[in-house]
Amino acid sequence: MSNFSENLAMIVKNIGCDYEKIDKSYSGEQITELYLKEYEKGRKYGYTPVILSCDDSLAEILEINSEDIDAYRNKLLSMNLDYGREFLRNRFKKQVKAVKKYFGSTASLYGDFDDTIKSQMILENSSSADLIIAKIPTLNVWEIFAWIPFGGWNECPDAEDMMAVCKYWYELHKAVPAVISGDTLDLYCFEPVGNKSDALKLAEEQYGFCNDIIEQGMQEIKPLASLLMNSKVWSFWWD
Repeated sequence: MSNFSENLAMIVKNIGCDYEKIDKSYSGEQITELYLKEYEKGRKYGYTPVILSCDDSLAEILEINSEDIDAYRNKLLSMNLDYGREFLRNRFKKQVKAVKKYFGSTASLYGDFDDTIKSQMILENSSSADLIIAKIPTLNVWEIFAWIPFGGWNECPDAEDMMAVCKYWYELHKAVPAVISGDTLDLYCFEPVGNKSDALKLAEEQYGFCNDIIEQGMQEIKPLASLLMNSKVWSFWWD
C-alpha cells in the first residue's frame, strides 16, 4: 500500500513553493469554492494555485525531473509558446487520419449534439491520495508546467506543448490548469463556450489534445461539444 504522506513530502520538496493541504472529506463543491477563492487571492499576490493529487505517479514524475530542476524550468520559461492552436490542429488531423485508416471513413466520428448532456461545473475529487493546493509563483497560468513537469508519455503532450496549449486556451477562453494528478488534468474555464459552433471547434481541439476523451469516453465529437457547452471544467486523462 502506497504511503501518501511520503508522496506528499516528495512533491512539496520538488515543487519548492508554498502549499496548503486540502481536507480529504471535501466535496466537489467545496474544492471548487476553495480553488476559486485561492485563484482570486493569487491574482492579487502574484501566484497561480493548482490542486495536486499526491499519488504515486505524480510523485514519480516530479522525482525523475527533480535533478537540475532550475535549468529545466528556465529552459521551459524561455521558450516561444505561440504555437498552441497549430499544435492542436495538427494533432486533430492526425487523429482523423488514424480513424479513417482504421475504419475506412470518418462517418461515425462526429455523431449528433445532445442537449440532455449536462455541463461540468465543479472540480471533483476521485482520488484517495492526499490533496494540496500549491501556490505557483507566476501569474502566467500556463507556466504551472514549468513547476509541475507533467506529460510526455504515450499520447500525452510533453510539458512544453502543455504550456503552449494552455497559453492558447487561456487567451481564448480564460481556461486555467486547476487539478493535476499522475495521469489526469482538469482545467477551470472562466469564459466557457456558449454556442454549438464554438463548442464543436473546441471539441475537435480537445480530441487532438487527448484522444482518450473520445475513444474511451464520449465516443463521438458532437456529444463532447454538447458537454462543453457552458462547462466550467474541462477534464482530460491519458493511459
